[in-house]
Amino acid sequence: MTPRHIAHSERLLVVVGPSGAGKDSVLRGWQRLAGSALHVTRRVITRPVDVNEDHESVSGQGFEALLADDQLATWWRANGLSYGIRHSELAPLAQGRWVAMNGSRAHLPALSVQAPRLRCIEITAKPELLRERIAARGREGSEDMRSRLSRELAVEAELTVANDGAVGDAVHAVHAWWRSLADR
Repeated sequence: MTPRHIAHSERLLVVVGPSGAGKDSVLRGWQRLAGSALHVTRRVITRPVDVNEDHESVSGQGFEALLADDQLATWWRANGLSYGIRHSELAPLAQGRWVAMNGSRAHLPALSVQAPRLRCIEITAKPELLRERIAARGREGSEDMRSRLSRELAVEAELTVANDGAVGDAVHAVHAWWRSLADR
């Protein structure tokens, strides 16, 4: 199945970065600052529920059923998992709202075809901090952690924010950049 075009993509903000960079933490903080002006998508993931990440957990078979029923606007596979965004999560774009999603650096080229006017935000962190954060999550074994840490993918982002200090600093940097866009 080929993903469809995503309309109003000039208001789609895709947050990418390596595992452990704190993308979910930045998105949560940003959502609190932005309020109803920003919708943060909830991903569908073939991973059990995790208290640190709000996602819809499905089995591999369930994910394939969502694809077959055309329930996902976009999807990708990374780190042995399947990820997707439901069409309903992107519906606020048609209502004139901004939508932010936690995306994948590897999926960004395909998503850019679907949503040619999307804006990319890259969240980074120092390698030693990435390692600490991934280990603290306790989701990955040592081999999975090594695999995640070894993935180096360059992206062309409109904004790159280092999330090496207080997460609030990264949140405020992203929010200020977005406000400059939203106020135009």
